[in-house]
Amino acid sequence: MYSFIIVDDEPLIRKGLLKKINSFSQELAFAGEADNGTDALELIRSLDPDIIFTDMRMPEMDGKSLMKIVHQQYPDKKMIVISGHSDFDYMKEAISAKVVSYLLKPFSRDEIHRTLEQAIEALDKERSVKQEVVLKAAENEQISYHSDIQSLLHLIIGIQHRDKLPSFQSLRLKEALAARYHILLTLYAPDSNVQEINGLHRDYVYIPHSQSDKLAFMLLSYPEDQDQSESAMVEHAARTAELLIDSISVRKGGEGCVGISSVIREFNMLHQAHLETIAALDQRSIADFGRCYLYNKQAAAQDVLLWERTHELLFLVESGQTAKVKELVLDFFAFYIRQPAVSLAQLKEQCRAMIQEVKKILSAYLQTHADGSPSSSLESVLNISFDLDSIREYLLTVLSSTADLLKDSSAYSSENVIDNIKTYIHKNFTKDLTLEKISSLFYLNPSYLSFLFKEKTAQNFTDYINQLRIEQAKTLLKNTDDKVYRIAKLLGFDNPKYFFRVFKKMTGLTPEEFRKS
Repeated sequence: MYSFIIVDDEPLIRKGLLKKINSFSQELAFAGEADNGTDALELIRSLDPDIIFTDMRMPEMDGKSLMKIVHQQYPDKKMIVISGHSDFDYMKEAISAKVVSYLLKPFSRDEIHRTLEQAIEALDKERSVKQEVVLKAAENEQISYHSDIQSLLHLIIGIQHRDKLPSFQSLRLKEALAARYHILLTLYAPDSNVQEINGLHRDYVYIPHSQSDKLAFMLLSYPEDQDQSESAMVEHAARTAELLIDSISVRKGGEGCVGISSVIREFNMLHQAHLETIAALDQRSIADFGRCYLYNKQAAAQDVLLWERTHELLFLVESGQTAKVKELVLDFFAFYIRQPAVSLAQLKEQCRAMIQEVKKILSAYLQTHADGSPSSSLESVLNISFDLDSIREYLLTVLSSTADLLKDSSAYSSENVIDNIKTYIHKNFTKDLTLEKISSLFYLNPSYLSFLFKEKTAQNFTDYINQLRIEQAKTLLKNTDDKVYRIAKLLGFDNPKYFFRVFKKMTGLTPEEFRKS
């Protein structure tokens, strides 16, 4: 609805004009009236009418002066002149001020209505153009913002090179970039879709993760003129994180946890901040799916609590026993669940070691080079997984699919069990091999295995392994400068003195004498 005011020094004219306007088919709001230009300007300033009806000859400030001021200061207002004089100068001034119409008294109701239609049509057109401009600007800002969020995500997860910052186009990201301090939050909710959180929030920049709907980042920025200590900023970040977690819990009924980085000063440190949030989340115990975890640079590295059946699981993978692989993976996680003090970092490190061994197995079968580097796919999963279910699902998929792949080409496909055992020993003689361990892998009684092995090989189990180790020791002594005790350890001899005795028994020389000869 548009509003109007009437400016005329004759009350009867004002009253008559109002009556004619009220009979107009479209609804208009009467905002007020004035009898001179000075009072009219006050009305315009306070009531902001859309249409102004004004006489030309008035006391204090006439219509000519009023038109000039309105045209300069309020160019969007639609002015309609009502005058008893067809003075050329008045008409010229009205044209210059771009009035809608110049009506001579006495005027009819139809003339007023036609003039109002012209004014409203002009107002509608201008309003439509303004709305289109506003919508286009908002659309462009939204497009720029989404593009900037993708660039910011790449910077956080390390795709974007940190030495070359992306060029942000949206006002929101330019504002964040201009801030002096930043803190990154990594929000993880295994039972909720964190990407349903409202991203358009003034307190933080929300960045959904492209690989997981359970994961998102929040960037908090603190302007230079905001006088806060770093500890105060971290406390503010923790309070914000608590609110986010409460929001997830209320809406979705799930739980969430947040890793909070230290305070950083530059956007090119965002990837480091991301690694800090991962470390913060990984330091908690597997039994604790709590709330906020602050990055602690002084946190001591923890020894990995080893699961003792890793060798068995790897054997089942290599021998293609998929069903048993799945059983043992579940046992692996059940073992850690029974150790509630173990951190998520320790569990992940055990997974890394296991996958590294699987890579070695695969490289041997596929005749490729295993460079010892971490598995990129595993690291990608571990960097977005902070609950046991997600990690277990990945490990089940990788190990069972590897077992399926190796099923038909397994080195343990011989019908002769001793041949399979010898194959296993040749592949693993540098590891801790015992009769009990081998017998459990091949589902034999240890005593029976000992008897059967000697019958088929003419050597007892221990001597067979030691012979392989000593042959390898000879090669290392000839071709390397490694210390003898290091060679012993490398070949599975925990006790160097025992290695000396075995070596001399089998070669007639000590390791040093053999090297010199």
